[in-house]
Amino acid sequence: MSSGKWLPSVIFLVCLINLASIVKSQFPTPIFFLYECQNNGNYTRNSMYERNLNTLLSSISPNINANGFYNASMGKNSDRVNLIALCRADLQPSQCREYVKNATEEILKRCPNQKQAILWHEFCMVRYSNEAIFGTLAISPMRSGHSGENVTNTVVFYRELNVLLDSLHDHAASNSSPKKFAAARRDVDDPKHPFIYAFEQCTPDITSEECGDCLNKSAQMIRECCDGARGVRILTPSCYLRFETDQDPFYNKSMVETVSQPPKLSIPSPVPQPAPQRDGESGGVTCPHWNLGLMLFSLFIFIF
Repeated sequence: MSSGKWLPSVIFLVCLINLASIVKSQFPTPIFFLYECQNNGNYTRNSMYERNLNTLLSSISPNINANGFYNASMGKNSDRVNLIALCRADLQPSQCREYVKNATEEILKRCPNQKQAILWHEFCMVRYSNEAIFGTLAISPMRSGHSGENVTNTVVFYRELNVLLDSLHDHAASNSSPKKFAAARRDVDDPKHPFIYAFEQCTPDITSEECGDCLNKSAQMIRECCDGARGVRILTPSCYLRFETDQDPFYNKSMVETVSQPPKLSIPSPVPQPAPQRDGESGGVTCPHWNLGLMLFSLFIFIF
């Protein structure tokens, strides 16, 4: 076979490998999801509620805005469906549309005939209900996921993690952008896990105070659910918190304005303690008891 015949195949293979590397570098973690089928009643097949729900779910992907958020309602009274969808803030619009389409298909499989459900996809969240949900803070249900591997030094790790999450909390909650999110990396004095990547985001329909409250409660859950884990995600309807200690960030750095970090906290060196003193010793000149007696006796002889 001449080189001219197999050269195009080689070029195609090289391009394919490069493309796979780019995708892996942007999103190195595997896609996963969690869901909650909430006990708020069922709908029957071919009912008006089902038709309204299907219409809304199919409308998300083509209509979600450039900020990755969508909300809509359809129907009246008991047939009314309310829906919210949110993409992770580091996605391109085309990626967002693809992932929410997958999530809408998955939520119907996981929660058939439920009038209220939520599904957290790796890159998005889809939620619907027969109750009003837009503009309402929702911290429950709260779900979590964590790595099976633990950090080696929890004291150092959580000291630096708390500083990192506090900085992201303030930035995400007070962010004037339609995307309420923040992400950053923080270095850690641990040779096995030398840095932490973290990402926080709220749905844009809640206030800054509600966003801060949601992120605070999520941060409080970390050690309750996943103490020592080197990677954790906390999921609620209104906010998202995640951190990892992988070599590469789990989010797309090119789509994120990194939050500057305070300097690392220094641990003060212990103050040296004086050596314990023996009987008859003081902090100054040593004066044994027998020497003192001899001096007094000599003085007595000299005087008399």
